[in-house]
Amino acid sequence: MPKGHKRKLFDQPQNVINWWFAIKAIRISRPYIEGALRVFLRVRLSFQERKRSKALEAAFETTLREFRKLNSTKFDELKVFFNLSLFFLIAERDIQSVKVDALSHPDKWKRNVSLRIILLVIHEWDMAKVAPANKLNEAYEAAGISQESRDEMTAAFRKINKAHAKAKKLLARARHSTIAHRDANALLQYELISKLDAQETLKIAVSFYDGADLFIKTLPKLMLEAGSLPSLLKQYGNHA
Repeated sequence: MPKGHKRKLFDQPQNVINWWFAIKAIRISRPYIEGALRVFLRVRLSFQERKRSKALEAAFETTLREFRKLNSTKFDELKVFFNLSLFFLIAERDIQSVKVDALSHPDKWKRNVSLRIILLVIHEWDMAKVAPANKLNEAYEAAGISQESRDEMTAAFRKINKAHAKAKKLLARARHSTIAHRDANALLQYELISKLDAQETLKIAVSFYDGADLFIKTLPKLMLEAGSLPSLLKQYGNHA
């Protein structure tokens, strides 16, 4: 892709397209049709997200089961990748649980709560504490991970970290007063909740999902490499 060339909307992953259209539809709607539009969006999004929810649940259960088995072995590098995967899936399932409500629930307060949950999950998504760059690079080397997989993971991390940084900025004040803690000044707490920018929150969520989709595509390939016989022998030899 030429330098400076922006990806077109329909070149994006389907989840990003869906979120973009939902945001656009709500933004341009008039107050007297907004209720009907949200009903339509709720039905459509619920149907679209059902398949993703089932896939996420299956991936979560499989990863958790295999990680528990792996925990008593010497394959430390593979543990790094499984830990990264499980950390991601926990956050992903949290967002998935409230995403439809954040976009389409008829009650404004319920939408606001769901938006705050999404922001908080993304805000707390600190990949540096789960997989520090030096530790991840050591795991890549020890497991013999290809440069292609490393580059794809780096690209996914950059997109997710960009959404994380935006969420931290948007939540800088509201997080401590309305989500993680409750400010003793109830009026201030209410004002902060009421002023939460729904459109900006949804943009951050779209940005997060752009990186998350790339992460989902890359991580299984990386774990297959780390779980291959040559890689397992290499890892075992490192700790023999």
